[in-house]
Amino acid sequence: MKKIQLFGCAALSVLALASCSNDETVLSGNGANQTLGDSQVFQVAVTNEGGLGTRATDFYSETTPQSIDAVKLVIYNTTDNSVVYSKTYNSWNTDAVSSIVTGENARQVTFELKGDEKLVAGQTYKAYAIGYNTSESKYTYTPALTTLDEPGEGEFTFGGALTAKTSDVAEEIFAGAIEGAEADGFQVPGDGQGFTKTILLKRQVAGTFGYFKNIPAVDATGTKTATALRLVASGKNMEVIMDEFQKGNAVNGKTDATAADAAFFDGTDAYEVYSITLTDWFTNGDENEDGVLNDEDTWTAGIAKEGVSFKDGSVFAGKFLVPFAKSADNTMQLQLMAGNEIIKYWNVRLPQAQSDVTTVTGADEAQTEDGSNLYGFNVLRNHLYTLGSRGAGDDGGEGGEPDPDDDPSDLSKGQSLIIKVSAEWDAMSDMVLD
Repeated sequence: MKKIQLFGCAALSVLALASCSNDETVLSGNGANQTLGDSQVFQVAVTNEGGLGTRATDFYSETTPQSIDAVKLVIYNTTDNSVVYSKTYNSWNTDAVSSIVTGENARQVTFELKGDEKLVAGQTYKAYAIGYNTSESKYTYTPALTTLDEPGEGEFTFGGALTAKTSDVAEEIFAGAIEGAEADGFQVPGDGQGFTKTILLKRQVAGTFGYFKNIPAVDATGTKTATALRLVASGKNMEVIMDEFQKGNAVNGKTDATAADAAFFDGTDAYEVYSITLTDWFTNGDENEDGVLNDEDTWTAGIAKEGVSFKDGSVFAGKFLVPFAKSADNTMQLQLMAGNEIIKYWNVRLPQAQSDVTTVTGADEAQTEDGSNLYGFNVLRNHLYTLGSRGAGDDGGEGGEPDPDDDPSDLSKGQSLIIKVSAEWDAMSDMVLD
C-alpha cells in the first residue's frame, strides 16, 4: 500500500492548521469501474517544529498556539478541472477522532480512497488543500468552500485559484498543492501501482508585530502628550490569492482598500496596521514626569488575554496582513501620536535589498528591490515583520511570566531601532527604523 502524504508545514514555522471533522463528500466521475492494485491513502499532517504558530487575527509572539480549526482537501481532474473528491476535517485540535493522532512534532490523520473513490489510472489530477478558521472568520471565499463539497457531475469546475476576501482585517490562512515538477498535476499510474505525493501548506498572509519600551511621553517641545503608537503602511489589500505555491518570496494579494484611513508624516495617504493606546498600558501616564513611559510609571498589560504576559513598562500589538506590492518610497512608518497629530515618527527600512521577488497570477505586481531605496519594499506572504523580539509562547515565558530574553525595541535611543523580517517565518534578518 502506498500513501499520498499531505503535510501542513511552513518551512520552519508551526503551521498550525485547522480543524477537522469527518465530513466527506465523494464526487461523481472519478472512475467507479477502475481498480488499482495498491490502496490510495492520504495522510494529512500538521507539524509543530517551532517558529510561529497560528492565530485567527491577532498574535502575541514569535510562537503562538494553534487556533485554525478546519482543513479541506479537494482533488480535481486537470483535463476539465472537474472536482472528483472532497474531504473536510473539523475540530482538528479538539475532536477525539480515532484517526487523528498526535506525534512528537505533528498531528496527523490518515484516510484511504476505496472502491468508487479511487482516482482513475492514466488521468492527471491536482490535489489542493486549505487550512482555515471557521469561527468568527471575516473571509469570503471564491469559490465558496461549501461549493467544493457539492456533487460535481462534471458541472462544477475548480481551477485551483481559490481566493479569500476580507471586509476588515486579515486573518491566518494556509493553502498548498503538490510542488515542484508536478505543480501542474500528477498522473495516476496504471498496472496496479500506487503512489506517494506531498502537499505543503504554507501561510498565505504576512504578519507584523511591535513590542516597545521607553516610549516618549511628550513631543520635542514638552507641550503635547503622546496618546498612541501606530504603524502605518502605504498599501492595504483585501483579497488573498491562494495559488502558485511553488513561488517563493511572493506577493499574492489584490483588491485595494477603498480609502486611506491614515497618513504618513508628509501627508501621503496611508493605512493603519495597528494602533496602541498608551493609557491602556500606562494608566496614570508619565507619573514621574521624566518624559518617558516605562517601568517606573504605573503599568498594566494592555492586552487582557489569559496567559499572555509582557515585560513591565512595555507595549505590544500584532496583526496579520494581506500581502501587497510596494507602491511608494516608504512602505511603513511607526508614529507617535498626540490625538490625531503625529509628534514623532520612524521610517522602516530593510537592511538589504529584497531578491527573487515574484508575483502570483492576478496579484499586485511585485518589484525586486534594486538596492537604491530600502524603505520601499514588498510585503510578502509567509513573512513576518517585527519590531522588538518576543520569542516565547503566548505567555511570554513560563508560569505566566515574560521570557527573560524578550527584547522590546527601545524608543528612547535616538532614531535607530531594529526591525526583523522573517522569510517563511524562519531565520530572521534585521530591519531598521530611522
